[in-house]
Amino acid sequence: MGNIVKKTKVFIVLLCLGLLTISVYNRKDIKFIKSLPVLKEADDGRTPEETQKDFDNFINSVFTEEITDDSITLNYSIKNKQQYGLADVTPTLGEISLDDMKDSLFISENRLAAMEKFDYGKLTSRQQLVYDIMYSMLNQNMQSSGLLEYSECLGPVTGIQAQLPVLLAEYNFYEKSDIDTYIELLRLVPAYFDSIIEFEKKKSSDGLFMSDTTAQAIIDQCNEFVEGSDENYLITVFNNKIKNFAGLSTEETSSYTGSNKKAVTECIIPAYKNLISALVKLKGTGENENGLCGFEKGKEYYEYLVKARTGSYRKIADIDRILDNALSGSQQKMAKIMTDSPDVYYRAQDLEYTYKEPEKAIEYLKKAIKKDFPELSDDITCNVKYVDKSLEESMSPAFYLTPAIDAYKENVIYLNKNERYDLSEIFPTIAHESYPGHLYQNCYFQSLNPEPVRSVINIGGYSEGWATYAELYSYGIAGINKDIANLMVQNTIATLCVYGKADVGVNYMGWDFNKLQEYLSDYGFTKSQSRTVFDSVVAEPASYLQYTLGYLEIEALIKKARNKLGDNFNLKDFHEFFLSTGVAPFSIIEDRLDEWIEEIQKATNLK
Repeated sequence: MGNIVKKTKVFIVLLCLGLLTISVYNRKDIKFIKSLPVLKEADDGRTPEETQKDFDNFINSVFTEEITDDSITLNYSIKNKQQYGLADVTPTLGEISLDDMKDSLFISENRLAAMEKFDYGKLTSRQQLVYDIMYSMLNQNMQSSGLLEYSECLGPVTGIQAQLPVLLAEYNFYEKSDIDTYIELLRLVPAYFDSIIEFEKKKSSDGLFMSDTTAQAIIDQCNEFVEGSDENYLITVFNNKIKNFAGLSTEETSSYTGSNKKAVTECIIPAYKNLISALVKLKGTGENENGLCGFEKGKEYYEYLVKARTGSYRKIADIDRILDNALSGSQQKMAKIMTDSPDVYYRAQDLEYTYKEPEKAIEYLKKAIKKDFPELSDDITCNVKYVDKSLEESMSPAFYLTPAIDAYKENVIYLNKNERYDLSEIFPTIAHESYPGHLYQNCYFQSLNPEPVRSVINIGGYSEGWATYAELYSYGIAGINKDIANLMVQNTIATLCVYGKADVGVNYMGWDFNKLQEYLSDYGFTKSQSRTVFDSVVAEPASYLQYTLGYLEIEALIKKARNKLGDNFNLKDFHEFFLSTGVAPFSIIEDRLDEWIEEIQKATNLK
């Protein structure tokens, strides 16, 4: 959730490099890892209708189990809990432990066995897509067997301690019972953090604890959050929300504000302080200050992590080659642009976007994308909020929070006013987060009324790859000079590839800091910038690849479709295909792409 690097208008190759920032999209990584719904003993003899009904029951049970695993996920997933029969769920934050992870793997294995009982041929095409995605991801879960101790729930960007404050601040108060649940969740945080501390102690005893640099970054982040405990923003935000909550008496409002303040000061703040104390004691016990490959099974875990986070099942060597090719291609294109327009670099340095105010940029983008993207309802709202000052240092310039599936038209985007970020240059980032990025992608898919279980499938490579694609698309409709727009696009691609190379190099190929610095110096990185990149890829392995590889996979799909369809290729139709398919591993999307291409070819030949 946020990087400590500023994104600036500087260029790669002959120039300096603009440093990439990470945005946050999904509230939580959800994997199909909990209890097994009861199914019939066998599929033999069932009609297609019976099989389809049983499969719907199965995936709906999976959905219910996943969203009730913790109350924050439940709150962000569904607005009308009564409609789903989930009104009386006991508040919980779940647990972080090796035993829980092992149980999850056992359940994944059972779910695989349960899915194999279905006659695939009797399912509808939509059900077959759900089946393929779930079956693929369950098998992927099983690949983590023997690597569970390598899991990490803390991190400067995506760690629980970084995301929890915002998730709590944005916790939805749909009805009075949500307020009661929220207060109870605050009281559960100390025990939840205790489980995290025990897990980190286990990692330490196994020689798998994080680097000192990562530990210190998390410690500093937590210290900043607990400063001024009585004025913590979880208190001020709550007070504002309660003030505007309809139907509460004066006495109830006073009682809730008092209970919240007590829970924040006596539960949340102490929990963070305990985590700080534990990390201070554990700091120095880590045996590896470099990337994942410095651990015994680090390479194997990195291979698993890349697949899980990107949705790409390519081998690491192939990914590295793809990054090299894409980087080289962008360098050549940038060189040509600057040769043809010698002053483009200087003009790009003085680039000013027409739409500098976030709300105006969103409204403009909403209309400007209609030429190349399928229609989306105009009644979708987007509330722009700003990160609390206590979180500015650890947050990215912007992020989008996924709304509940039955309230998907109510959206929120957060912006960061930290002095490191120039919000007047935020137009491409707004496109990344809103239209045609995360907000548009999520709302379009939800408008198709997909199976609820699809909402708990999170593949960073799909969502962040799409948002990166949207960001690059936005340069072409930003109202800026064409040469400047093309230069900015190629610079961003090159930047993504350099970060991807750094990620793979440090975590898989064994690059230490000196080796990384040597590589990055060719692209204009200073020593301090190289250190920032090194610390980032060590702390958050495979995170950058969600953006880089996700984007490159989408471009590969477009290229394939263009080559096969020629003049019959239509970008808007491709966008509709990709968005309608929804979050899925790229190999599954490519299978559906082949079918989509074949249908168009047949239709064209008939004319």
